[in-house]
Amino acid sequence: MNSDWKTILSYSIFFTGNIYFLWKIQNAYSFKSIVACIRKCLNYSKKKKFANNAIAQNVKIYFGSQSGTGEQFAKELCYNLQEIFDIKADIVDLEYFNKEEIKTFGIRIFIVSTYGNGDPPDNAIEFFKWLKELDINNTYFRNTKYSIMGLGSKQYSHFNKIAKKLTTYLKNFKAEQISETIYGDDDDNIYHDFEIWKNKFFKELSKILNMNHIPINFIKEEVIKLVDWKNLPDIKFDLKFEDIEEDDKKSETKHHTTNLLKENDNSKEAQFNKHISTSLTGKFYFNHNIGTVISNTNLLKNVDDSTNSDKVNHIIISAKNIKYKSADTLVVLTKNSKQTTDWWLKRLNINETDKNKKFTFVERNGQNSPKYDNTPYLNGTNDEKNDILINKNSNENNGNNNSMHIPFPTPCTIEEALQCYCDLSTIPRVNVLKNFKCFIKDIEELKMFNYILSNNKRNTFFNICKEFEMTFIEFVDIFMQSAIFELTPFLQLIPKIAPKSYTISSSPKDDPDMITLTVKKKQYPIHSLRKALKSFKNNNMLPNITEQKLRNLCERRWYKGSSSYYLTEELYPNDIIKFNVKTSIFTLPENLGDASIIMIATGTGIAPFKAFLTEFKLFDQKREKNEILNKKSQRILFYGCRKKGIDFLYEKEIMDSLENKYIDEVYLAFSRDQSNKIYVQDLIREQKERVCNLIQNGAYVYICGNTEMGKDVKQTIINLYENNKQNDKKIIKKLKKSGRFFEETW
Repeated sequence: MNSDWKTILSYSIFFTGNIYFLWKIQNAYSFKSIVACIRKCLNYSKKKKFANNAIAQNVKIYFGSQSGTGEQFAKELCYNLQEIFDIKADIVDLEYFNKEEIKTFGIRIFIVSTYGNGDPPDNAIEFFKWLKELDINNTYFRNTKYSIMGLGSKQYSHFNKIAKKLTTYLKNFKAEQISETIYGDDDDNIYHDFEIWKNKFFKELSKILNMNHIPINFIKEEVIKLVDWKNLPDIKFDLKFEDIEEDDKKSETKHHTTNLLKENDNSKEAQFNKHISTSLTGKFYFNHNIGTVISNTNLLKNVDDSTNSDKVNHIIISAKNIKYKSADTLVVLTKNSKQTTDWWLKRLNINETDKNKKFTFVERNGQNSPKYDNTPYLNGTNDEKNDILINKNSNENNGNNNSMHIPFPTPCTIEEALQCYCDLSTIPRVNVLKNFKCFIKDIEELKMFNYILSNNKRNTFFNICKEFEMTFIEFVDIFMQSAIFELTPFLQLIPKIAPKSYTISSSPKDDPDMITLTVKKKQYPIHSLRKALKSFKNNNMLPNITEQKLRNLCERRWYKGSSSYYLTEELYPNDIIKFNVKTSIFTLPENLGDASIIMIATGTGIAPFKAFLTEFKLFDQKREKNEILNKKSQRILFYGCRKKGIDFLYEKEIMDSLENKYIDEVYLAFSRDQSNKIYVQDLIREQKERVCNLIQNGAYVYICGNTEMGKDVKQTIINLYENNKQNDKKIIKKLKKSGRFFEETW
């Protein structure tokens, strides 16, 4: 009975609050005050002590991410928990998880991606090793309430394998699941999947916190007023510009990084500089190798060299004292195009002289110098390689969201900061974009900005942007026409460029100080924004636009992948390139003389096999020199491209290898050279007896190229066995289990 009276009283107060709200609007009261009043009436005070206060005070968001999407989602979720529930969650990179901390009572949220062939991302490898080694009766997760968001793509056979594996682990360890695990699909709309997962999680979280409703309904957009960026908590630094003469004396280093520190330097400046970024991208910025471009040439034949033409470039990089093996992955820090960078320089009102000014990050006026904590920091040694190492002695990230971390290395020029570190092409997610309202100077425009990012409209808005591949520049042109961008907040609010991965196409056995890449420029014509503008208008999301701007937006557009465009169009001999090496799953068998190898590739998927050809050549030449002439193994290559006269990549190297018997057979599919298209899977069917015999006799199978090709080839091999006397439907699984099947697709 008491419960019924409480419910009636709650709704009565709610309606009274709404009437009060409408009356106060007419009397120009602050919207924030009204929301606070309603919250107070419904007992949703920001200072409310939840029944499960211990849980609310111990919420951690763990992310395992390869490209940075998981980290981005973790930050957005952290923002939402603060905004909706007044919960200050900690964000923890799984690379720095603390197993003892997991034991404590609280909520643990995991946002994890699947990488490669069902593997955990780099920063979660050790965490999953630890989980695998745990006894099923361990007590680490007995006090854990958890929810999991998986990130993957249905293009891959191991769709969200890591999230599924984590769900199984936690269930076996008797952890209590809060809400359903959602498996995000990047091949469809992973952002929409994230919203679905959040809604389910928030609904269950409100029950745990003994709340009758999710208070999201009472958190409307703030009162429409212009925002001063100086009041934003995310702006932790000012910029200190250096005199050019003074700077030239200081920065005679090969690395454009924070000043190198001595290990025993305990000065205020040193302690400040130790607080480098701990984000996935930030860790790369402060911990990478340096190479010099030797040459960058287009491999395509019979095509013009204009910027709108197709390109597949062979890039040779000089990189001394770098350990790698054939077909490893080169993780490269790319740059924004000159055109994009120049647009933003102009929008930031930075002229040709000022763009070359160098700056460093310094603490904001009135803030204390940040105290040193256990997060990774600049080690401070400058060895012969000019390596800058992240201190790995700490086993945890303390998760303090208020700690100060330099977003990227300084001193650097304004132009370098924009070109090398700021993602100037991608529209930021809502939690980041909301802070950009500080640049808007028109009230009506600010109203529209708040409207498109509101709870009810944001999904529709971002879906339209995704469908029509809208860039951040186009977004600003439409929705931030009045904006005056200032450099200090812009550099701290804008998301950062994530490094990109490319397969190495060289062998260190040929030249240990040389690395080569094979990069295809990703570009294609796309429709104008006419339909997007119509969709915005139909959803009452279109602000006033001048006729001239409307005409410009309705022109036909080109999609240009920023990373591949930079590598193929704006990377020149003698340029510096920043990179790290990542171990690949593509590994040649140790018994190269006895193991048969089947290689299957399309397009730039030939890259690892070019490295293999070098390995075969050097291995066979050594055997011949030692008079070991009997060859037990066979090596065959299936390779597909469009036209022999245009995109038969590394034709000379392949045919030379065939002529010199470094490979036994090459089967070529040129899909556009005849009326009936031929693909590599057609050639595999034609050679079914040879393929099946080689596999039965222990051959290793390697597939590299686009995802659809990978799927078709695997199904073709399965079909060969179904129609063969072996009738083995599980042939691919058996090959993987025996370590004889390798696949790298994208």
